[in-house]
Amino acid sequence: MKSGMKERTRAAPAHCFFILFFSQGFLLPGQAGAGPYTQSAHGNDTGGVNRSTVSNYSAGNCAHCHEQHASIDGEEPSPASASASPFALFSDNFNNTVQAGPYVMADNFCFYCHINAGGVQSGGGVTNYQYAITYGGYTTNSVTDILGAFNLSSYHNLYDIQNFAESKFSFFKETSNPCVACHNPHLAKNHQDNPSDPAYSTISKPTDHEAVWGDGANERMSAYTSYRPPFYYGSTTTYEPGGVALHDGSQTTDYNAFCLDCHQYEVPVSTPGLASMNPNTTAGHLTAINWSASGDMHGQRARIYDVGGRGSACWGTIIAPYDAAPVKSNYVLSCLDCHDPHGTVLVSGGGRPSSYLLRKEVNNNKVDGCGPGAQDFCESDFCFSCHTNSHAGPQGCIVCHYHSGANKNCAGPWVGPTF
Repeated sequence: MKSGMKERTRAAPAHCFFILFFSQGFLLPGQAGAGPYTQSAHGNDTGGVNRSTVSNYSAGNCAHCHEQHASIDGEEPSPASASASPFALFSDNFNNTVQAGPYVMADNFCFYCHINAGGVQSGGGVTNYQYAITYGGYTTNSVTDILGAFNLSSYHNLYDIQNFAESKFSFFKETSNPCVACHNPHLAKNHQDNPSDPAYSTISKPTDHEAVWGDGANERMSAYTSYRPPFYYGSTTTYEPGGVALHDGSQTTDYNAFCLDCHQYEVPVSTPGLASMNPNTTAGHLTAINWSASGDMHGQRARIYDVGGRGSACWGTIIAPYDAAPVKSNYVLSCLDCHDPHGTVLVSGGGRPSSYLLRKEVNNNKVDGCGPGAQDFCESDFCFSCHTNSHAGPQGCIVCHYHSGANKNCAGPWVGPTF
């Protein structure tokens, strides 16, 4: 067993033996063990997968996703496929001819259930809100399902995810599902109904796909001594995730380690305009993120000035809860303190066609628009969630302040990175 890898349960129930023939992608050997799979959100016998056209099987049964014989009682259950799909799924994993959204349900196998209405799940679709709502308490629903999130104007491009995961991670194959780069469907638990308990995590690191990430005590944001979660929406006394009083990071998954499995690299992107503005980044790529003590200011790098700024109006101050011990001298943010992982609103204006998945609500602040041409999202208002000053104009923050930005495109001199 590799260092840092978790022990896996290998026993499989009789009705799942057929899945052991399939070796990669949506389905992996040993992942449908009696313990892990039946304890997952998909394998639960009450709230698990339950395709309405497969009425002869109980909820959570493998047959709701996998058609080992392609027929039940002599007929193929809906949705019917013209040919066999990899991993014995009832539909192909991903339509890789679609290089950009908007997406339709048939483009991604997961969308057949993770759609609020019109899918194959018994009793209707599956409701999934954005991270800022489920964990941050924001009250305005942009969308109510995963398909809707990926159809927002700023979204994780599934074609890019599939290509990058195939190039970097051995478990991921050409016919795998892009969602599987971040989620193991046989292990993922129901986190949205248990937002303050990361033991119910839905994610698996691409470099350790056969284990849930976040369920261990050493896989929480409390691993960073300088982390404090943002305020819950509508409160200055409770915190994310879920409006809890405890704010040491022990109830928040270490999303930094998770996201950096991919974003430690320059990630190629096909969505026009999404590539980084950093002149040191390869054209057509996102900047490789360094969250260590030698990297970004919002990572573990030491603060240049204290929370009161430098005494210049340009610098401003840092606001609560980042202006008090133990994070006053420095703080580390979680990636999801600022970003919504599936999709979010667009930054209008400023010449940028993407908001880089920036959240609409941050640290008890609703991010408003800036006026004509920028009604959906205002960069300065986003930064005002934690800072008190903007000297770049309403939509000028990201011109200078981006990952690994330092003395690029902006007046200086600076002591270190400007973001």
